[in-house]
Amino acid sequence: MAAMKQKWLPRASLFSLLLCAAAAGQEAQVVVHANQVTHRLSRYLTGACIEDVNHEIYGGLYSQMIFGESFQEPPPGDAGTIVLPNALPARAAEKVGPSSGVSGQWRAFHGGSTRGNYCLDRHDAFIGRQSQRVAFEAGEGEIGIENQGLNRWGMSFVKGKPYEGYVWVRAEQPTRLFLALESADGAKVYAETHVAAKGNQWQRLNFKLTPKDSDKGGRFAIKLKAPGTIWLGHAFLQPGAWGRYKGLPVRKDASEALIAQGLTVLRYGGSMVNHPQYHWKNMIGARDRRPPYQGTWYPQSSNGWGIFDFLNFCEAAGFLGIPAVNMDEAPKDMADFMEYANGPRDSDWGRRRAADGHAAPYRLRYLELGNEEAVDEAYWLKFKALAEAMWAKDLDVILVVGDFAYDKAIKDPYNFGGAPRIKSLAAHKKILDFAREHGREVWFDVHIGTERPPDPRGVPGVRSFAEQLGKLSPRARYKVAVFEFNAGNHALKRALANALAINQLERAGDCVAVACSANCLQPYKQNDNGWNQGLLFLSPSQVWSQPPYYVTQMVSRNYLPLCVKTDVQYAGGTLDVTACKSDDGKALTLQVVNAEGAPVSARIALEGFLPRSPTAHVTVLAGDWDGINTPEDPEHIKPAESEWRPRFEDGRAPFSFPPRSFTIVRFR
Repeated sequence: MAAMKQKWLPRASLFSLLLCAAAAGQEAQVVVHANQVTHRLSRYLTGACIEDVNHEIYGGLYSQMIFGESFQEPPPGDAGTIVLPNALPARAAEKVGPSSGVSGQWRAFHGGSTRGNYCLDRHDAFIGRQSQRVAFEAGEGEIGIENQGLNRWGMSFVKGKPYEGYVWVRAEQPTRLFLALESADGAKVYAETHVAAKGNQWQRLNFKLTPKDSDKGGRFAIKLKAPGTIWLGHAFLQPGAWGRYKGLPVRKDASEALIAQGLTVLRYGGSMVNHPQYHWKNMIGARDRRPPYQGTWYPQSSNGWGIFDFLNFCEAAGFLGIPAVNMDEAPKDMADFMEYANGPRDSDWGRRRAADGHAAPYRLRYLELGNEEAVDEAYWLKFKALAEAMWAKDLDVILVVGDFAYDKAIKDPYNFGGAPRIKSLAAHKKILDFAREHGREVWFDVHIGTERPPDPRGVPGVRSFAEQLGKLSPRARYKVAVFEFNAGNHALKRALANALAINQLERAGDCVAVACSANCLQPYKQNDNGWNQGLLFLSPSQVWSQPPYYVTQMVSRNYLPLCVKTDVQYAGGTLDVTACKSDDGKALTLQVVNAEGAPVSARIALEGFLPRSPTAHVTVLAGDWDGINTPEDPEHIKPAESEWRPRFEDGRAPFSFPPRSFTIVRFR
């Protein structure tokens, strides 16, 4: 301590001095009042929202390498009309596009002198509305269909590593079916095996394939090499245990990157839950028997990875998992949901859960009802019915109202603007009163925009919303959760807006329980709807982080539980600062956002905290305003770590915050 030669001034004189300096416009003045704790911070302000938008799941985190596994897509160029089982020679099919009679995510191929046909057959479909038929009629060679994954970007095969899968198939006569890992054009066969279809009843045939060479853009082929006819109902291919996280049906590389991000909570929800066919009972049991459905984001959505697959992943990864459900689920079904999730093993739905591979209760603590709803009289009536059914099954679950956004401060709770769908909190009062009468806590999910600074848009609205809830129903127990920071980009500017949002929500008080950024991840160049905001990007062979990913990581790694009062004076613009300290008072952090295009010189004063270490650890994320990371340059923008030796004079130490930066300084 003596080596630092600090001179500490009385609080009043120091603060007066700093105010005078700020008034002169010379530099920013940051005064941390470490002995004035304002509130305790939630550990769950470093989360992410994941849903199957832009194929975060189906084509992203889910280990299934085949896209279109149930053959439900119409042929390319077909709006969805029934394909009649008329014979179509393979050569003719290729003349009209290698697709006529073939499900849209697959392509037909043939070699040699073969003749055959393809069709989508709606008679005795394995699942959904249709199955794929492939017929080898005559000639020599091979005929079949191939799949190259999401958007036909190609599948990544690693030399010497096993892949496993199965196909559901039937055949009128015993037929040998070949399965292969190949190059995109089929010229190279890396691995091949065969299975026997023995009858006209649907049967599951398992297989394993180990490629002899690597390929980042290969294909999976199903083919016949002799005359015969097969019907295909479902196909599955994934890496062996080497490529999956703890044996779960999730990519190991993506899972480990999410853990390295420091995520503390994952919310599984979003607009996908608003589709009327989104029902939890279709997401359990054998994944190959789960029905496909008309999804919000994709018309042939898969139930192969659903709510309880999500909870399995969160449990294994150590994340707090918070799923959302469709608001129009029946109360009886949601009572069954709670029993399946948290009921004892000897209960009806507990036995179903155990049969599905999870003997112990999930101990699900939080569940969201709906997403971006109009919380009005209609919502209140649905909430009441669902809550009564679920609370009767579980005494501890906290229900989260799927609210929307409040972009303006609320002065009159029964007449305000700035919310997309409502102008009154009358229904909120009913929900709060109802929860209070039942001795329950209830949360409200509010979303904000983080496109670029000066965003975040809506944080003042969140604060006033939380204050109004307390006035509407005194003694009601409630929290606010921000399950979505939303933006249309994943550049540094969005990272800085996310950092501002976290800073401001940390200062908002202990009413904020959770903060999550959307979207958790995103396949490269996959932007179907404008939400081009993935924190983690992936391709079939690679994962890499975007600038907003690092904001979450920095805050999580430097989490301290106590928010302390901070004064900032800066005549030149905005410098956003949040300060936190440890329970034992031995560590203190400054989280600082400089969104300006020039560096900001500041003098930092620490009142009530005397660093014992001569150095402070500094982490800085900075770069181009529109800078992103690409597969060719995956670390173009990433945090820089350094040790800073502060030189305190009159209790202040000079520090320069780089332009367009998020900086965390950790004193010890």
